[in-house]
Amino acid sequence: MPWEAALWSLTLIISPTVASWAWPRLQESFGDWREPLEAAAPWVHSLLLPYLALLTGSIIGRDAGLYGHTPAGWVSGAVACGLGLAAAALFLRKRPVNLPWTHTLSETLREESRWALYRASAALWVPSFPVSVAIGTTLALAETAVMVLQEEKSNRFTPANGASLLRALFSGLLFGLTRNFWLTAATQTSLVALFNMPWSKETNKPATNK
Repeated sequence: MPWEAALWSLTLIISPTVASWAWPRLQESFGDWREPLEAAAPWVHSLLLPYLALLTGSIIGRDAGLYGHTPAGWVSGAVACGLGLAAAALFLRKRPVNLPWTHTLSETLREESRWALYRASAALWVPSFPVSVAIGTTLALAETAVMVLQEEKSNRFTPANGASLLRALFSGLLFGLTRNFWLTAATQTSLVALFNMPWSKETNKPATNK
């Protein structure tokens, strides 16, 4: 299983680069199927491949944080994540932050599925949970770096690139604290939703009677 997990992880990391090279050479041959295939490709990459790794037994669902949680773990994790989100909302209400990204909720969910595979793969390579999370997070950072280089036309490092790397780091931190994929994905998605909201300092001003 460890080598199979490594193969799946490598496939996820390099497939965007392979696709960017192969697709321009092949797309014309698909005719009317070209646009549906382009729309489906991100979901195949992020959901179908990790699911196949799980289905074939290459990774273990418990290591990915899909099951095995105690009621106490659910409650404590949910409370901690909820308090963190409430604090983030209060902060953004007082000090709106315009992040340099156009990240969507579906992109966040796709990221979390891939990153869960990396952490589950690392759990098969090393017995230590903190070390496996660190390795999985490193793979998530490597994937993010590959995608950034793939998307950017220049070698300049932009604030949006930094935000992408921070999401990968924070995902690893959340999973390290909760060991729960569902709480990690929900918290990450909620944070992206908060930062995507049009916060304005105008909302903090008291209403005046005219």
